[in-house]
Amino acid sequence: MLGSCTAARTLLKQAPTDLPRGWTQPTYTLLPEPLAWQRLEERLYGPLALQPAVEVLSRSVIDDAALSGTAHLIQWRLRIGYGAVQRDIDLVALLPLNRADAPVIISQNFCPNNNVVPLEGVSAPSATGFDCSGGGFMGGVMTQIFGRYIVKPPLELIIERGYGFAALYPSQFVPDNAQAGLRTLSDLFPDDAERPGALSVWASLFDVAAETIEADGPDRTMIAYGHSRFGKTALLAGAVSDRIDMVIAHQSGTLGASTLNDGTGESLKAMVDAYPHWAGPGASHYVEDLTSLGVTPADLLARLFDKPVLLGNARRDVWSDPWGAFKEAKVAWGAHFPAASPSDFRPKDGKAYWLRPGTHGVVKEDWPAFLDFIDAQLSDPGQRPG
Repeated sequence: MLGSCTAARTLLKQAPTDLPRGWTQPTYTLLPEPLAWQRLEERLYGPLALQPAVEVLSRSVIDDAALSGTAHLIQWRLRIGYGAVQRDIDLVALLPLNRADAPVIISQNFCPNNNVVPLEGVSAPSATGFDCSGGGFMGGVMTQIFGRYIVKPPLELIIERGYGFAALYPSQFVPDNAQAGLRTLSDLFPDDAERPGALSVWASLFDVAAETIEADGPDRTMIAYGHSRFGKTALLAGAVSDRIDMVIAHQSGTLGASTLNDGTGESLKAMVDAYPHWAGPGASHYVEDLTSLGVTPADLLARLFDKPVLLGNARRDVWSDPWGAFKEAKVAWGAHFPAASPSDFRPKDGKAYWLRPGTHGVVKEDWPAFLDFIDAQLSDPGQRPG
């Protein structure tokens, strides 16, 4: 009975830890960068290099000795517009007290900021209809299914390791809902033919966060981190923003690092049908015939050639196609991605791949691996990579 269900068959699969017998390096030739970028915009994401106008409405130091006296807790309310229409979003950051120029991990999250950084004074967004606080039903469901760190990351460990942490809730800006998301995008971008998808807009918020934090103090290394849909936005942010210095894209899947046309995991059609607000309007023209798409995830990854990138994955998360991400990375980065197999985690490499047991989510093993990668890239934590 389980075998007759597509979703169950996917859950029962496991991604390979070693190279399959007889596997050879893919021979796909990357597109010239201008053509690749044109096709990524026209056929998948919509416009990518967005440059919003940003106004800081407020800045408040909530706590000068948060987390037992180890960090500043700061919150900004930002007003962002891409034309005549503007919307507000909150940004919250924990910055180590013992390092003024500490690198900052900017995280986009499924849950509101007050759940991700559950400290007194962090604002809860209004009218989101979603809450996953630790003591509530949704918080329990999220952590039971998707791991202990899906809501709240190990903030104390992050600060202890010498890094700041900043949180954004993208759904506060463009709701992560098909109907509400499309309405909001149409308000922000009235010309539907030139409309970016929500992924592109959310990706631009990484740049906004980095600019806001850097304007508040010394120059810092900025690290874009995201899981699942926000792994996609972290990759896009790294590809378009000069302010983003490093990327950790965990289980980014379709429209992230994973192959689009290998018949494994989530199809582009399934994604566009379920989340029509994520991609640009051009994507719907290719869902039935990916052979005509003419651009691959490797063409996106190639844009990140000069930045450290960690692709995180899990063996049973076949819906996100871990093997597809490994293949695309091999094409995009060649000898600069020296992992010998999907199980070969090499945190000192500028392009690394992390594969653990388990399923989709953020579990206890993930954040130590992420931090080991950042440590290895920044032998001096204040040094900017590249």
